[in-house]
This record gives sequence, C-alpha cells and structure tokens, in this order.
Amino acid sequence: MDQAQEEVGVIVLGAGLAGLTAAAEAARRDSDVVVLDVRSPGGRARSDERDRYIFNQGPHAVYRQGPGAAILADLGLHPRGALPATTVAGWKDHRLGLLPTSATSLIRSPFVGWRSKAQLGRLLVTFPRLESGTLAEMSAAAWVRSLGLRDDAASVLSTLIRVATYAPDLEAIAADAAVRQLQLVQTGGVSYLHGGWTELVKGLVEATTKSGGRMATEERAVNVAQAHTGDPSASWEVRTSARTWVSRAVIIATGSPAAARSLLPFDPDWSLGADATAACLDLGLRHPPANLAVFGIDQPLYLSTHAPSAKLAPKGAALVHVMRYGARSSESDRAELWEFAQGAGIRKEDVVVERFLHRMVVTHSLPVPGIGLTGRPPVAVGGHPGLFIAGDWVGPIGLLADAAIASGQAAGQAAAAVSNGPSLPIVDERRAG
Repeated sequence: MDQAQEEVGVIVLGAGLAGLTAAAEAARRDSDVVVLDVRSPGGRARSDERDRYIFNQGPHAVYRQGPGAAILADLGLHPRGALPATTVAGWKDHRLGLLPTSATSLIRSPFVGWRSKAQLGRLLVTFPRLESGTLAEMSAAAWVRSLGLRDDAASVLSTLIRVATYAPDLEAIAADAAVRQLQLVQTGGVSYLHGGWTELVKGLVEATTKSGGRMATEERAVNVAQAHTGDPSASWEVRTSARTWVSRAVIIATGSPAAARSLLPFDPDWSLGADATAACLDLGLRHPPANLAVFGIDQPLYLSTHAPSAKLAPKGAALVHVMRYGARSSESDRAELWEFAQGAGIRKEDVVVERFLHRMVVTHSLPVPGIGLTGRPPVAVGGHPGLFIAGDWVGPIGLLADAAIASGQAAGQAAAAVSNGPSLPIVDERRAG
C-alpha cells in the first residue's frame, strides 16, 4: 500500500543544535519547514534535572565572541549565563598549584620556571595576531613543538589547547582549529548558561515554530531518495513510517557522520578525523569546593564548577563537572575521576547527586592535520542540488557547538534559497548515463 505524501518547502532531519538552527534560519526566510527525528530536542545540548541540580551532557560553555553566539543573536536569541572562575589550579604529580592562564597568574605559577615564563609571556602578547588559517597543514602538537618552548611551558600550552578543543590527542587535530579556539578564549572567554542548555534549545524551537515551522515529534526518517514525481518543485523524498515527505530541499543534521551516511542515497567521499570523546563525572554538591577549577597538566583531566556561577543548582550548592579527555574503560575512568576530584578537595560525603557518563562524544570528526577546518565536508552535497548536511563536523567555521550552529545557519539559508527560488529540473538517475 502506497504511503500518503505531503509536500513541504524544507525538510530538516534531526533536532540537535545544527538541525534546530537550520530550521529556525529557513523558517524565518519564509520557507515552509518541517523538522523530523525530534525524539529528544537538543541532542547533546539537552539538559537533565535531578534533585534541583541541572546537568548538561557534560561541561558545556558558549564562546562569547564565537560564531555561534553571533548567529544566535541574529536569530534573536541571547542566552543568559555567567563567566567561570577566574582562578584556575593546575594538577601535576598529584599536587595543586596556580595554572598560568594570564599575565598575572603566569608570574605566580609554580609550574613553569622563569625562562619558560618569559617564553609564555611573549606568546601571550603575540597570540591574538596569529593567522590561524595558515596553520592547517600541521597538527596542534606539531605547532607547539615549532614554537621552541621549554618542556614546562609546552606542557602548559598543551593543557590550554586540550581544554579549548576537547581533543584528547593533539596530534589528531589541525593547528588552525586549535589556535582559533585559544584566540576565542583569550578575546572573549566563555559563559556557562543559566538553566542549562535546554534554555537555548527551547529558544531555537520557539524561533522555528513562531515563524511557522513544524516539529514532527513522532516521525523518524528511514530513507532519503531522489524524487521522481515529474514535478520540478519537489526533487527529494523523505520516507518515514507514517508518510513520504516531498521537498525541494533536505537538510540532514542527524548528529554523526555515520547517521548522515545511513540516510544518503550514495556513499559520500568525506575526509574525516577521529571523534573527541570524554568520560565525565557530574557532581551535585552541598557547597562549592575549595578549588573551583582544576586542569590536569600531566594527565588529560578537567574539573570545573559551573554553579554557583551559573544558575544550575540550589542556592548555596554547587554543580561540578569532572572529566577525562579520551574515554577508556568505564571502571578505570570513573576511579581516576574520583581520585582527581578528591585531590581537588571534594569529599564523597558532600555529594548530593552523582552521574557518570562513561563515553560521551564531545564532538564528531576533529579537523584533520593537512586539511584543517576548510577541508571538512561542505554544507552543500556536491552533485545533488537541494541536499545539504549540517553538524559539528561540517563546514569551515568553528569547533564544537560553534560548528554545529554555523553549519546549521549556512544549510538553512541555502535550503531556503532553493525552496523559494526558481524550479529545479528533476534528474532521473534511473535513466542517467
């Protein structure tokens, strides 16, 4: 029995940050938009509330001067948040000390000698002027080596890159992406969002629906194919269990490259890097810890207190994320994170609620050395007019949420142009060649 068909201007598959940004962008450009695969709006940007503590999916922050913040503002969204702690401790050889993250802390830090402090001081002055786009050929690790820093200074710089990029292995990420992230930290810093990232997700959903977009919450795409209706205003079909949607423009924003591949009617030629993963121990505490932020120097570890800076916990309480860059086994990672938390001054008796994410994909497909940001798959799928992709691994702009939002905006704009523009010819691939 043939399925019912429904025509629509733009179909968006996926309701993470990329998909919702794409939908909001296309909808405000007067396109008739429907979003499918809305099982959990926000994807990795959703938040969970437990005993009045609001947990994001691991530690999330908005780069205040990043492309994502500018795009959200253009959509009328201004998520409220707070700056993190300004004093950061380093953790090396199981001891704490001030980590050099500014000129003042550099002078006082016990982790670098005077010659290394002079090297890092010169780098801090020249760093904002670096042309990050010229560094795509080398890895972040190779770039650090090229600076000729002493070992202790190189270790500190590598720690800061890891925190900014979430890359467990600095050999696996292109230097252009890493340097650009550090520049965003230095020029604007980050914000922890009040109420969690769910508030941002709600804003994107509202921006879409206010402009007439629809959220098809019960429909999941199982197939994307070239349409053969003979109607030049409808060139793609998306099949769900309920119906077949027909559209001139489809945006695949289903999360991972593997999920996108599974829907495409062909095998794309993408050059992709490794995913950045993490193990994360989320702790709701009765009160803030003595050390609000601690970054591992000789181990890929991170601890940051997101509340009370942001409104994510009851008054007087605290919410802390403890993370290992690069997930291994659940048992070993959880034990290491608890040891790290205790070394930073957190006692188990202070914990009200606890959650462990044993393997979290922080971002898909880090930019590959030798290719860099501009070598990531473009939003427009070549040779297939009206077909687009979006995600944190797509397009030449940004990392992490910035990449998802930027590619979503670009896909939404391009899809709206196709939807609202002149008719496209239908290519019958069964007769081609």
